[in-house]
Amino acid sequence: MCCDDDQVLDLPAAAIEALAHYRRLRDRQGWGWGDDELPEFFRLARFSRLGDLTDALAATGGDWPAAIRRVAGDTPAPGLVVLDVDAGGTVTPRVGAPRLACAGRPVTLDVVVDALVDAELDVAGTPVTVGAGGAAVVTVDVDGPVLRVGALGVGALGVGALGVGALEVAGAIEVRPAASLRVRSSAWSRWSVVDEAGGGWWPEGVPPKHDGAHRPYFHARETVLEVPAGSFTVTCTRGPEYAAVTTTVTVGSVETVDLEPERLVDPAAEGWRSADLHVHLNYSGDLVVDPAQARAMQRGEGLELMNLTAGNLGGPHVYDRALFESTVGEDLWTGDAVARTSVEFRNDLLGHVHALAPSRPPARYQTGHPGTEHPHDWPPNAEACADLRDAGASVAYAHPVFAGFGDDPDDPYGPFLAPHRTVEARELVADVALGLVDGLEVVSCFDDTAGAELFHRLLGSGLRPAAVAGSDVFLSFAHGPGVASNPPGWVRMYADLGDGPVSAETVRDAVRAGRTVATNGPFLTLTVDGAGPGAVLDSGAGDVLDVRVRVRGSGAQELVLHGPDGELARRAVDGPDVTLTAQVPVDGPLWLAASARGGPHPMDPARPVFAHTSAVHVEVGGRQVAREADVRWCLGLLDRLERLVIEEGRLDPGRRDAQLADHRAVLDRARAVYRAALP
Repeated sequence: MCCDDDQVLDLPAAAIEALAHYRRLRDRQGWGWGDDELPEFFRLARFSRLGDLTDALAATGGDWPAAIRRVAGDTPAPGLVVLDVDAGGTVTPRVGAPRLACAGRPVTLDVVVDALVDAELDVAGTPVTVGAGGAAVVTVDVDGPVLRVGALGVGALGVGALGVGALEVAGAIEVRPAASLRVRSSAWSRWSVVDEAGGGWWPEGVPPKHDGAHRPYFHARETVLEVPAGSFTVTCTRGPEYAAVTTTVTVGSVETVDLEPERLVDPAAEGWRSADLHVHLNYSGDLVVDPAQARAMQRGEGLELMNLTAGNLGGPHVYDRALFESTVGEDLWTGDAVARTSVEFRNDLLGHVHALAPSRPPARYQTGHPGTEHPHDWPPNAEACADLRDAGASVAYAHPVFAGFGDDPDDPYGPFLAPHRTVEARELVADVALGLVDGLEVVSCFDDTAGAELFHRLLGSGLRPAAVAGSDVFLSFAHGPGVASNPPGWVRMYADLGDGPVSAETVRDAVRAGRTVATNGPFLTLTVDGAGPGAVLDSGAGDVLDVRVRVRGSGAQELVLHGPDGELARRAVDGPDVTLTAQVPVDGPLWLAASARGGPHPMDPARPVFAHTSAVHVEVGGRQVAREADVRWCLGLLDRLERLVIEEGRLDPGRRDAQLADHRAVLDRARAVYRAALP
C-alpha cells in the first residue's frame, strides 16, 4: 500500500476472504453495502456539508425532500450540481463554483435531483430514481470537464425531454494540469490537503476520509499526491496530544512540504497510555478498509491501543465477524500501535455493550433486530454481559445517552426512556449493580454531559464503574454521518499502566480497576492525597483531603471537581497547563472526580470539548457512599425500564410471560442491591 508502511500483515484466510466478499458487495450494491436497508439519516446526513440537514429536517416537519432543497439553496456550493426537473420533464442544471480536477483523474461531485414529476436519470453512470415532488442526493465520480446526464429508458423523463437523449453539464469542474505534491514528517501523522476551491486531495490507495467538520484527511509519514496545479493549504497533526501546523504552498509541477507538529502533552511519559475501545473497521458505508489501512490511521493519531469491534447494524450481518473469530485473543499488530479485535453486542431497546480482550466469541452478537437469528429483546443484556465477562473481557456500555434526560421536573428520565430504539444504555443501571459491567463511555459520540450525569448517579449509589471512552467511528465511511467518519482516537481513554506494557490485557485490567480518564481532547488528571482514579481511601470523619486537578493540552476552558452532592470547586482554564487545588473535608463516605469542558470541538462544532476522570472513592469506617437521591433515581429508572420492556419489547408471543419473567428477575436483583444501599 502507499504511505510508507513498514509491516506486512499476515491475515487469516477467513479474514482475507471476508474482505474480498465486502468488495464484491460494495461493487454490486454501492453505498450502504452489506445491509438491506440503512436508516434514511445514514443515507443523507453524509451530505451535511451542504448545510445542517438535521435543522432543516426539523424546520420542514420531517420532509426530507424539502430539507434537501433548503440546504442546497439557490446557489449551489462548490462541487455541487442541482438538477431541477420541471413539470414537463425538462432538466435544468444549476452549478456553483467549479471543483478543481487534474487531467486524467476522476473528481467527486455531489448531485441533487429535484423533480416535480417522476424522474429516472443516469447521472455519470449512476441510476437515480425520484418520485414526483421528491429530491435525492447522490455522489458520483466524473472524469473530465462535464457531468453527463441521461434518461433511463423512456419513462416520464423520456428522450424527448432531453432533446438528443443526453445532457452535458459544464462549469462544475475545472480541469488543470497535473502536478506532484510530496508531504512528509518524522512520524506517522494526519494530513489535510485542500485546494483553493475547498476540495480535498488524497494519495492513491488511501481512504478519502472527512471528519465531522467536513475537513478531508489521510494518514501517512511520507507520501506523494497527484494534484491540479495551484495553491494548497496543507495541515499536519498527530491526534490530540499535538498541535496542528499549517502552511500554504503553490504547486506548479513538483513540490515538497515538510511539517512537524508540536507536542502539547506526553501522557505516556507518566504511565498513561491511550486507547479507543470502540472502533468499527468495515461497517457498510462507502469504502472497504483493510487492516493495514486501519493501522495507518491508528499510527497517524498516536493511538496506542485500538479495539476493533465486530457488530451488526440492524440486520443479520455481523461486520468483521470473520476477522474477529479468526484472531480472537490475538493482537492484529504490535509495536508503536497495538490492535485487537473484539465485539459490540447490540440491543437497541436495552443498550449496546462492547468488550475488551475476550478469549472467545460471544454466544450472541445481538438481540431484538427483526430478520436475525435473535429477533426478540431477550434474553436481558445481563446475560450477554455475563457471557463476555466469562470470556475474560472487560465490559462497558457504549454511548450511554443519546438525547439527554430533558428538563421536566415530573419526568427525570425524559428522552432516555422514550419509547423508541436508539442507543440508550437503559439496562446499564441494572447490570452495573449486578457486577456485570466494568465501565461506561462517559465520553463518546453522543451527549457527554448527560453521560456524566448518569455516571454521577451510579457513583452516588455506591457503585464504582470506570469512565471509559469509545469513538464509535466507522472507518469504512468516507464522509459522515456526523462524526462517524472521524479518525479513530479522536475520542480516547487513558489508562494508568505505570511501567507496564501496552496490551489489551493491561488496559482491560486498568478499566476493571478504574484507573482511567476519558477525553475528546485535553489530558486531565486527578489526585486525592496523592492517589489517582480508581483508588479507595480509608478516611475518618474530620479528615481533610488534598485534591489536585490538572489539565494540559488544548481546548479546555474550565475545570470542575465533582462529589456526591455536586460541584465542589471550579477554575477557569487560562493556559495550556492549569491546576485546580482544593481542600475537601470528610464528613462521611464520598467519591471525587474531575471534568474539563471547553468550546466547540474542532472535529464536531456541535459538541463541546470534554474530559472526565474515573472516581477516587473515599470510605469512612469501611462504609461506601450512598446518596439517597441517587439511589432512588436509579430505582425509579428500573421501574420505568420494566414498563418500557412490557410496552415496547419485541418478545416471542408464545413465550412472552417467561421472557418477561427473565427481565423482571434481572431488575429485581438490581433493585435489591440499590435498596440495600439506602441509608
